[in-house]
Amino acid sequence: MSARTLLGRNISIGSREAVYESADAIEVDATDQYELAHKRVLFEDVVLVTYHREMGWTYIALHGVIVVIFLAIAATTAAAQGGLVASAIISTFAAPSIVLILLRAIFQVDVISIYGRRSRAQVRFLFQKKRARELYGRICARARQVQRQIEIENVHLEIIS
Repeated sequence: MSARTLLGRNISIGSREAVYESADAIEVDATDQYELAHKRVLFEDVVLVTYHREMGWTYIALHGVIVVIFLAIAATTAAAQGGLVASAIISTFAAPSIVLILLRAIFQVDVISIYGRRSRAQVRFLFQKKRARELYGRICARARQVQRQIEIENVHLEIIS
């Protein structure tokens, strides 16, 4: 097996993916609950490479629920006991989620998607924006290089035969 370079990890609630670059492909090792899967997008099969940003609405919604829960507990405490100090302390537990929501809204998540004829790979970057742009350029250049090389070999074979 050829040497692989780790490009990134995608972690969600139910799955984990490790994305690697090898000499001839982008490889994805995915763990979904109890199932293991290995996918490859060969550079010669790359049809499209996209670079975009997404908000991650599930992430924001879950942290929003946490904020609402703590603020509701603080409001209930203030109404029932009249203790502003206790409600202020309880409402500070919502602060980390508020900060995380603001950070996600400001920075968003950079996503590079590599589409092959039969498979797809994605790499997500939270804060490494420069690395994401460099990786996008490298993947596009590598796919073009491999596809040009195959095209030249095919033309060369047609000339010979």
